[in-house]
Amino acid sequence: MTDRFSAERADELVDAWEEMREYVDGEPQTYERLVVECAHELAADPRGPLAYSWTLGLVLALPYLATRKPKEDDVRAAFDAAQAVDRALRDVLCTHQGHPFQGDLGWELGSMADVLRELADDGRCWTDVRPRDEWLCPRNVAGYARVVMESLRAGSAGDVPPFLPFEDRYELEGLTAIMEGYPLARTFDVAWDLSFAASALQEAAGDDLAGRVFVATAVAWYVEVEAGASDARELVGELVDAFERAIGPLDDGPCSHGAHPDLPSDTTQALWVGMHLASARGRAAYEKWPERWAPPLDTALCPAFVAATARDSLARLRNV
Repeated sequence: MTDRFSAERADELVDAWEEMREYVDGEPQTYERLVVECAHELAADPRGPLAYSWTLGLVLALPYLATRKPKEDDVRAAFDAAQAVDRALRDVLCTHQGHPFQGDLGWELGSMADVLRELADDGRCWTDVRPRDEWLCPRNVAGYARVVMESLRAGSAGDVPPFLPFEDRYELEGLTAIMEGYPLARTFDVAWDLSFAASALQEAAGDDLAGRVFVATAVAWYVEVEAGASDARELVGELVDAFERAIGPLDDGPCSHGAHPDLPSDTTQALWVGMHLASARGRAAYEKWPERWAPPLDTALCPAFVAATARDSLARLRNV
């Protein structure tokens, strides 16, 4: 610990980083300053003893960087700083068999702020399942720098494990909260947020279409219960139009499966499946970090299965 980075300063920054991760619409000017600070500190000393903190800070800032479209100069500064850290630290010798950055980022994000607090203060009890020295290892810091690079510029760091794009994670968290009955503070109008599932399905193509059908299906299940409200009636019409458009391209697809699994009956689980299948990076994460209740990737992407799901959703909506 240094005077320039006291435990109090660490807590202050971690609180801001954690807030940025959870409430990306909150205080954009504050978040912008924090991203610039992280980038400046890293660029000034990519091998320094605090490189781990500024790098993990940028990881926590990724939801803001990916979803709020900050100044291009700030994004470029964050990318360049992360790249400098990667170049400086990735080849440092270590004896570890693995590092935290190689795990499931979606899981790690939930505890990363606490990890940062504990790393910054030797007096705090260490609670993470990974040893402290693995987190502080230069190779781990370089690995997380590549996570930042890959998130900001897809294809720039292909050796990091796949993770759900932060734009999709942002959407998934918002829709999940609505369906579980506690809309996030950033959800100003439920019907408006849900309508994006219909518009995204209208625009989807290729393998992304399957994921968007499943996202819209989860929304349709939710709407079945809530369709008494007048604003939900308009949403039903948007979903019907989107499913009708989706079925045509799917009907021509091949199928070699004798049977297909069902989507999870839980609405939020079906939503999780859909959001992961809606992008190439999400599908890679889906395959690498499978959930026992999720259908296998090959059958989940089967056009016949996706078309049948769309038809079922369409029939349900027409009976609303």
